[in-house]
Amino acid sequence: MSKLVGLIPAAGKGVRARPYTSLVPKGMLQVNGKPNLERIICLMRDQLGIDEIYMTVGYLSGVIKDYFKDGSWLGVTLHYIDNSELDKGLGWSILLAGRDLNRPCCVMLSDECYVGSNHAELLDIDYEHALATCTVMDADDTKLIKRNYSVHKEGGRVLNLVEKPQVLENNLLGLGTFILTPDFFPLLADAFDQAADGYVEFVTFLDSLCSKEPGVLCFEIKGTYVNINDRDSLNLARYYERNITFDENHITLLLYSEGVEENIDFTINRYRRNRSIDTVYVVVPFVNSVEKKIRSCGAEVIRCPQDIVLYGEKMRYALDRVTGDIIVMAEADYTFPEHDICKLLQYIKEADMVVGTRTTRQLIEQGSDMRGLVRIANILLAKLIEMLWWRREVRISDVGCTFRAMWRSCYDDLKDKLEGNGPELLAEMAVEILNDRKRMIEIPVNYYNRSTAMFEKYRNRKTFLRILLMIAGKRLAKSR
Repeated sequence: MSKLVGLIPAAGKGVRARPYTSLVPKGMLQVNGKPNLERIICLMRDQLGIDEIYMTVGYLSGVIKDYFKDGSWLGVTLHYIDNSELDKGLGWSILLAGRDLNRPCCVMLSDECYVGSNHAELLDIDYEHALATCTVMDADDTKLIKRNYSVHKEGGRVLNLVEKPQVLENNLLGLGTFILTPDFFPLLADAFDQAADGYVEFVTFLDSLCSKEPGVLCFEIKGTYVNINDRDSLNLARYYERNITFDENHITLLLYSEGVEENIDFTINRYRRNRSIDTVYVVVPFVNSVEKKIRSCGAEVIRCPQDIVLYGEKMRYALDRVTGDIIVMAEADYTFPEHDICKLLQYIKEADMVVGTRTTRQLIEQGSDMRGLVRIANILLAKLIEMLWWRREVRISDVGCTFRAMWRSCYDDLKDKLEGNGPELLAEMAVEILNDRKRMIEIPVNYYNRSTAMFEKYRNRKTFLRILLMIAGKRLAKSR
């Protein structure tokens, strides 16, 4: 059979996904650190052997072109076709890209995320002897089918398709992967010529071909599928991708040290009990007394230059240098227990950053410094962030907790916006995640009374003011 060409309609405005699509096209929304469009291109390349792709672009097309360029860095050749008539819908974008093709093409929509799918098996069907092939998935969520399209088939042949059906004949969900042959496109062009309003509903047109020879074939996709069209579906796609590949991630523990912790070897060895951790790094000041102990425990040392002395600047210096897909941050005096790392890692599948909170009284060790004014100050600052970023729907209660986990890709997205040199960096991370419409989850963690070095240096009014000024500055900048 003829080698397939790729066709990706990516011109739409993504209205249903606003405000996430205010600055980027819907296909450029990231799933596990990559734009979904990149995932689609790689799926075409790796499973279908496609090395030439035609992409229709329109809304914010420069974002797509600037990112992918000619596609050579992904091992494919990309051709861009500009669509200035977005109101004509999906069918018009497909026609613009495919009307001059002389061999079959595989169409995949830019807002559909597939995880662990069997697209490679499409190559085994006789798609050249049909006008088109549509794909389906068995779905138990009938609401999902009613929001997309249904397929009624007999064997491998499609009898009819219904866009947004009210009554369902089966549990087959119609997907946005199609194989179209060259004979398909003249028929689609004729349909547009005859349309009084210049619009052709693509699924309805495809349904009209089911009764024409040689008809429309059907192929069942296995795996996990999400149509990314709002915040919840975007988060669901991210979860599916992270969950299925979670064990392949390299997890790094980054410990912050003031350079004087006498029991730092105890801390490192305790954290090493958690088998999820692959590598331990400790960031230390230029002048310190703990490097030898750290190295004797098999951990990596990140020694800061002399002019880098405060918490925020030291952590930013270290974060730029550690490796790993997931970074867990903690303190070098074992303020947080190693088993609570499992809590962070469980929730990191569903979030870009997971932050601990020390405000659950039952989990705080008696006699700890997380009491009185310190506790109230952290809660007040957290609630201030909640109020000023209310529409982001985040709920937080502790801005100063150093125990957290974040995806490396999340930090890479945010690092150029992080400016905090002191402990305000912790709250600034939360603010920038909210500004970028990423997902942050706060969970209760155990807190031990060990943080003497951090307490002496940062538990004061100056820290409160630094955080307060950072919050005010970020909010004002966002308002401009």
